[in-house]
Amino acid sequence: MFKLKRPISPPEEASAQPRKDAGENLPPLQEHKRQCLCKLTRLVGAAGVATAMWPLLSALGPDEKTLADGEPIDIALGDIAPGQTVRRLWRGRLVLIRHRTEEEIAQARALDGKTVISPQADAERVKPGHEQWLVVYGHCPHAGCIPNELAGGNLGWLCPCHGSEFDLSGRVTRGPSTENLAIPDYAFHADGLTLRLGVKSV
Repeated sequence: MFKLKRPISPPEEASAQPRKDAGENLPPLQEHKRQCLCKLTRLVGAAGVATAMWPLLSALGPDEKTLADGEPIDIALGDIAPGQTVRRLWRGRLVLIRHRTEEEIAQARALDGKTVISPQADAERVKPGHEQWLVVYGHCPHAGCIPNELAGGNLGWLCPCHGSEFDLSGRVTRGPSTENLAIPDYAFHADGLTLRLGVKSV
């Protein structure tokens, strides 16, 4: 006779209780170490991203030369003789600094409100107490050309490209330009022998 086999019991169902996090049953000291490790990992990851992005951000910003070009500069005036004009580059633009003689100042003032196209008094284009110093940008407002200095009795500047003329106050006396030579921000040091470009006061 055949013997009946013992019936196979169905597999026990998995416990319905939720799984606990591996760190919930850790002792307090180990749990603290685990949290510190997680924080350290996140910190290192953030530092890595910042390090990788820095070259890109630096490339998008201005370089050291560009920053330096925008800084105010001091110009010594002691060696500039009366009747002499010196040229300086600042922020990529030419600046003319003219040491005017007494005759040149009188000639410029004699043109106040007369033959200039864009009327402006000479006293408005120089600093009080430093009328001998004319400081203007050396670019014609018409097309950006660099005007040449005139010689002879009719002193001033002539644009070689289109013929605009400017007097010893930097005012336009003949077109096609309709604007005077622009004036940059500048100020004199207390000794009167040093000029600082790029500021309104020192």
